[in-house]
Amino acid sequence: MTIPNTVSEFSKYAAQEFLQTAVFIDDRIYGRKDGSVSESKQTSTPKGRPKALKSTDQKISSEIDGNIEENDQEEYSPRKIVTSFAKKQIICSLYQPNIREPFTEESDIFALCLAADIVIVDWDLGGGPGEKVIELVDGLIQQAVEDVPEQLRLILVYTQELNLFDIADRLYQKISESVGNAISPLDEEGGLAFHTLNSRISILGKTGRKRSAEYKNHEVQEKDLADFAVKEFAKLASGLLQATTLLGLAKIKKNSRKILSKFNSSLDPAFLTHRAMSLPDEDAVNHLVPLLISEIEAVLEDSLPKPLISNALIKDWCKNEWKPGPHIPPLLGKNADQVKIAIDFCLKGKGMGNDHKSVSLITQAIKKGEWVGDRKKIREISSILLTSEDSISNHEFSRLMSSRTFYGKHQKI
Repeated sequence: MTIPNTVSEFSKYAAQEFLQTAVFIDDRIYGRKDGSVSESKQTSTPKGRPKALKSTDQKISSEIDGNIEENDQEEYSPRKIVTSFAKKQIICSLYQPNIREPFTEESDIFALCLAADIVIVDWDLGGGPGEKVIELVDGLIQQAVEDVPEQLRLILVYTQELNLFDIADRLYQKISESVGNAISPLDEEGGLAFHTLNSRISILGKTGRKRSAEYKNHEVQEKDLADFAVKEFAKLASGLLQATTLLGLAKIKKNSRKILSKFNSSLDPAFLTHRAMSLPDEDAVNHLVPLLISEIEAVLEDSLPKPLISNALIKDWCKNEWKPGPHIPPLLGKNADQVKIAIDFCLKGKGMGNDHKSVSLITQAIKKGEWVGDRKKIREISSILLTSEDSISNHEFSRLMSSRTFYGKHQKI
């Protein structure tokens, strides 16, 4: 596949490469005595349940030239959800909880959700509407914040209810009571999505209901659920560096068998011999980590796109993702073409000097094609892409470049 040229599409591409598992939870998945997945058929709609929402019946599809053709108006079908994920090579499990099944941390359903990248849960799960869902989502968010903050997880609440904001409000109130400021609402999503550092919760409406216009962008058909989920998950790892990192992790996953084959069991005798011959001066077990690093590095070098971040992606970032801070007009001048300067700064570096002779900061910071030694001017021009003059982004990146991250759970001695 050709690597996308926009940051949003690149993030989505990386997310789709990374994602492997999803689970869909509903209490009306299985409609037959043998426990098989129910399809919908064209029969009368059960009383008390709106047509085209939670029916376990199947509309009869027509056969043309021996092939079954699905009706576009087919009622609610879990099969469509599974198929939408299958087309993206994501395994989607269907789970129908028992009526009295608990949703606590000790439950089977909770363990299943912990193993999934994407959790999709129907709002109306037995008992009072939303009660079990709130218990499950609240538990998953608490666990992610307190116990395993490294795992990324998307939670989609899928509902036939008309008032999506009411559902979002109930969820947010409960979760904020549990984790406090660790969760934040997202204004750009109209209050229908919120997230922690590693989890995102989004409220979706099933189609076929007459909701107000503000909810239309949050209505999703079953066949489009996987595509929407990938887009939402990508927002957990948006931006150039996070999307690139997610893509790298995906490549490591997909090459795991090849990496393992390099360390097959036939090498165990040779390794133990090597270790024995090295003792007591050195324990050759310490050689294993560098060997593994070398293989992972080879996977990344050979499978990631080249260039890793293209000029087209950088241009798109400057045009559509970059938000010039309030310090930019005083630095560049009110009439300066800020986006053009940002693009040239990213793509040409000190070679941008001849292109912006009317901008005093650039002419003072670049002399004869070289950065000047004036620290103040260098500091000012290096702040062009930052969101504010006092942003510590440059310092954070310097720290990343020069120090090792500790990934263990216990303090290093």
